[in-house]
Amino acid sequence: MSFLLITSVYGASSFADSIDAAELKLNIKELVLTQWASLEQRTDAQSKVEITGLPDGYKSQRCHQGLQVKANKQLTIGRNSIQVSCPNKSSWSLILIAKIEVWRSVVVIRDHLARSERIQASSLTLQQRDIGSLQRGYFTSLAEVAGNISKRSLKAGTALSPSMVELPIIIRRGQAVTLRVERPGFAVNMKGIALKKGRKGDVIKVKNSSSNKVLFGTVIHSDLVSVN
Repeated sequence: MSFLLITSVYGASSFADSIDAAELKLNIKELVLTQWASLEQRTDAQSKVEITGLPDGYKSQRCHQGLQVKANKQLTIGRNSIQVSCPNKSSWSLILIAKIEVWRSVVVIRDHLARSERIQASSLTLQQRDIGSLQRGYFTSLAEVAGNISKRSLKAGTALSPSMVELPIIIRRGQAVTLRVERPGFAVNMKGIALKKGRKGDVIKVKNSSSNKVLFGTVIHSDLVSVN
């Protein structure tokens, strides 16, 4: 795999002979952000870069030939080892760390949620979070979460992940339901009984009330099951 090499050209007549750590970090950060922008496809995200590994008092000869920054591997969210070098006659090279953060608006709960509590839209808000710290995933839309059930007790300020919530049970065992058989060009509805509880999208056992035949069907909504 090849990795991008980014060069920033500085005119020799525009700069002094040396550059301090603060200015060098800034130049490196800009180059890393440029490279990252070519990889990061999220248009609703804000990326930040922190460069570490340079002592505060560090100084080097200014790179008039063009500062070069190369990632050892393809850049990713989190810590990245990078090589910074200068092709001047008195060339120099450094191995530094570029920590990349990507901040997005994610769904966060406003108040404490109890286990098995239905999540109301009023209990949710969007906040900027570094998605690198959200290893279990996240939501970016309130509508994705509102109406779901919390799987466990959750503290206010928690960024919700798919593992923390589940769809509510909308069909109960023994409930009367409509069974729908669909074929190209027509659909038939029949009366039936749910033999298992289910959430939207679950495949459950049902019984045809007329024939007593046991079938499997997909829960569509609170009183409709689609069967084959």
